[in-house]
Amino acid sequence: MQIPVGDGGGSALLARRLLVEWCAIVALTGAIIIGLVITGATARLDNAAYDLLIGLRAPPPSDRILIVAIDDSSIAALGRWPWSRDVHARAIAQIARARPAAIAYDVLFTDPGPAEGDARLAAALRDAPVALPVLFEVPGRNGRALDITPPVAPIRGAAAALGHVALPHEADGSARAALLRADGWPHLMEATYRLVYHRPSGAGDIALVPYPPHPGGFRTVPFESVASGAVSPALLRDHIVLVGVTAGGLGDRYVVPSRSGEAIAGIEIQADLLNALIGGGLARELGLPWRLALSLLPTLLLLLAFWRLKPAQALGASIALIGAMIVVPAALLVLAGWWLPPAAGLIGLLIAYPLWGWRRLQAVHGVLTRELDSFAADALPPPDEAAPSRFLDRIGGQAADLSSSIRRLRDLRQLVSDAIESVPDPLVVTTLDDRLLLANAPATALLGATAGSVTERLAAIAEHRDDAELTLADGRSFSLRRAPLTAGDGVQRGWILLLAEITAIRAAEHDREEALEFLSHDMRAPQASIITLLDGGAAPPELAARIAGHARRTLALADMFVQRARLRTTRFAPEETDLCAALAEASDALWGQARRRGIRIATAGLDEPRYVMGERDTLTRLFANLIDNAVKFSADGGEVRCVVTEAAGWVEVLIEDDGPGLAPERADNAFARFGTVRGSGAAPSVGLGLAYVRDATERHGGTVAHVALHPHGARFRVRLPALI
Repeated sequence: MQIPVGDGGGSALLARRLLVEWCAIVALTGAIIIGLVITGATARLDNAAYDLLIGLRAPPPSDRILIVAIDDSSIAALGRWPWSRDVHARAIAQIARARPAAIAYDVLFTDPGPAEGDARLAAALRDAPVALPVLFEVPGRNGRALDITPPVAPIRGAAAALGHVALPHEADGSARAALLRADGWPHLMEATYRLVYHRPSGAGDIALVPYPPHPGGFRTVPFESVASGAVSPALLRDHIVLVGVTAGGLGDRYVVPSRSGEAIAGIEIQADLLNALIGGGLARELGLPWRLALSLLPTLLLLLAFWRLKPAQALGASIALIGAMIVVPAALLVLAGWWLPPAAGLIGLLIAYPLWGWRRLQAVHGVLTRELDSFAADALPPPDEAAPSRFLDRIGGQAADLSSSIRRLRDLRQLVSDAIESVPDPLVVTTLDDRLLLANAPATALLGATAGSVTERLAAIAEHRDDAELTLADGRSFSLRRAPLTAGDGVQRGWILLLAEITAIRAAEHDREEALEFLSHDMRAPQASIITLLDGGAAPPELAARIAGHARRTLALADMFVQRARLRTTRFAPEETDLCAALAEASDALWGQARRRGIRIATAGLDEPRYVMGERDTLTRLFANLIDNAVKFSADGGEVRCVVTEAAGWVEVLIEDDGPGLAPERADNAFARFGTVRGSGAAPSVGLGLAYVRDATERHGGTVAHVALHPHGARFRVRLPALI
């Protein structure tokens, strides 16, 4: 049975698919977050969070700030608004007598009044450090972006400082920020701060004002009480006095972040700003690069965590990051005064988790469908029972099918295990770096449980004969057979190593060597003794000749049998050999035998060497056998021809005679051993010589063929690969 090996294609496909999906989600959520941050599409959500938190940043109202309110009661007492310059002059004079730290008089004096009134107001301003507002008109006249109108000349010159009171309004009408410097003009509260502390506040050009949760926290007195002298000078001394309109119907009211949600007077906004300048409570919105980075970071961290975390852990990480995206901006605002709008980052997190879950599930569904269909088509043990997928949804059905496939894999694993254990010889499976993966019981008993590579273990317990055989100390021999372990995609993953025990084979070879030794020595010795006795006249001449012939034939057969057996059992050890020299040596060895019968051995093509990779002795004996047969079966006075040629990468040797040739029944299988051949005037042959020729030629990667000549004779063609 062919065991299917997983090719890793499903896992690789799933990894690529998930990586593509992940990159797409990163790009999509990143684009959404960047778009939300740049366009400010989440401003309402961010403003709601800011308005809820900013009150926690507000410092407590400073005792040094006192609001002089131009309220409804003051207007009722002093007359219809606007008041004359004399009313303002009297009020400033009353405040100046109490020696305040500074006065911020949030009333515009940009229109000229009676000259005497302007002069008296200017005189009052010179007696106290008073900051007056300038008028910002947006848009300006004649296409200008901005028109700036300071107080009229005598009043402007008498003021200790000038500043604007413009408020940047957002889309919802709330005034959350303050322009501490605009078009070269400081804010009126910045100018007042400088009058009190004789230095800039260092708060920058724009800041977020930390309004308290509920307005009305500063001490306030009516303007009419101050102008009439009813307010004690001690209440004003060394205080920062802010004068401004609070009366209803005069339009100087604004919506600011607070829990009450009501509009407050402009002078109270100035007080909150000055209070933050004094108490250090101003906040700032992070710049666009920081907002982009910190909004993208949680989503990117979550998407990176998806690669490592389990689903439950990923859900916990999502909740934790959402909580962090709520807590961190709040902590930054309240504790450090930096505002990070959180809505874009939260939306990114809320999009990333379900989007990744959906796309990951879709990717897993697609790969599972492909792999389960492929798995079902493999020749595997069938499942014991059908999966109840018909009662489940698509994903549940796939989970049931997967469970069934895993059971089949367990069955397959048991099948493989049983098959491996059934092998009687040691069998191991290793990695490409020679580490043990699997071993059956005989292999475990042989190799033991020591650490290290399989090669190191074998070297520790055995003595190698060669690269493919080892012998243990107890005399057992094993043949190492290795086959590659490949996956379904054809990539090699390891090795299958079988240690086939060949102890019995080696014992049989030993017995064969002893038999050959017996044939080579013990059987030859009596035959040689017989020939010696016959040569000494121990028998009548005719009988002696016959006995000697049989003895010599027995010696030749024994020698040929031994040579052929050793040829088939010894290792091939080729070297660079001149084929012409081997043929010449063989012909010289048979020259005496041929001469006694008047047979001529003719050679051709020996004038230059013809090299092959071979064994010189084996090739010489090969040619000697062929020449010996040719001489033996040729008529007296005949000729044996030996020709050497080379063409197309082959060296070809032709040996032919004019004898009777092979019998028809032998010609079809001329090189079979023990096939008796009879020729005229020669003793019968059992075919060991031709069998040796065939074995020797094939040992050298060549071919040998027999061709019958007409009207008689035989030709043998030996072809061997030429040495290039």
